[in-house]
Amino acid sequence: MGGHLTVGGDLTVTSATLTVRDLVAGYERGLPIVRGVSLEVARGEILALLGPNGAGKSTLVRAIARLVPIESGRVLLDGVDVTARPAHRLVRDGVGLVPQTENVFTHMTVEDHLALAAAAVERKERRARIAAVYELFPDLAAQRRLAAGRLSGGQRQMVALARALVPAPRVLLLDEPSAGLAPRLVEAILARLRDARALGVTIVLVEQNTRAALAVADRGCVLVEGRLRLVAAASELAGNAEVARLYLGSSEAAR
Repeated sequence: MGGHLTVGGDLTVTSATLTVRDLVAGYERGLPIVRGVSLEVARGEILALLGPNGAGKSTLVRAIARLVPIESGRVLLDGVDVTARPAHRLVRDGVGLVPQTENVFTHMTVEDHLALAAAAVERKERRARIAAVYELFPDLAAQRRLAAGRLSGGQRQMVALARALVPAPRVLLLDEPSAGLAPRLVEAILARLRDARALGVTIVLVEQNTRAALAVADRGCVLVEGRLRLVAAASELAGNAEVARLYLGSSEAAR
């Protein structure tokens, strides 16, 4: 799923699961944060959204999930225009979002979280879906009866990710899953993404830890001031110091 290094181009693949066309979005009309972004993501692909703080990465995924108003442009799911659908309808259509913070219920156990997610699945499939997720996250299987509030930060992120995977979404949007975690936990959580796509899920990953994101992604794109500035295979971006210096900041180049 490699690509060529391009500046100012768009992200084009064959048989895209998620398509974004000329998207303009922001919290206040007339003050867009995302400015004309176009991209496509193939089934089973992991796409990393990179860029400096304030580039519009989180706003972009929240707009796709219909949690931020879209001023213009389109969002398509398997070729079907879903731009006007409300957030709850998109969840039913197979778009999942794991936000950066407040993504678990601290008083609920691990198994309660997964059971809640499984309520959206046909009854005959629920047990198999939960079992598949426990296989991806064996740490959670061992802690299934613990309240999420008693888990470590890394385990809580795993709960949020596991819960999002139970309904087998077509597209999973992850907003900074490594925020506040130790480096070894970041690697452990992001490594699960490669396993998760075996379930057929397409993943869009917003991540400040550029090196960790590119280690698991197939491709990456860089946003700067709400615009798509650069697209490339993850391996090309990871080895390009000039890209890190120009678009991601000198601190990212060293990570």
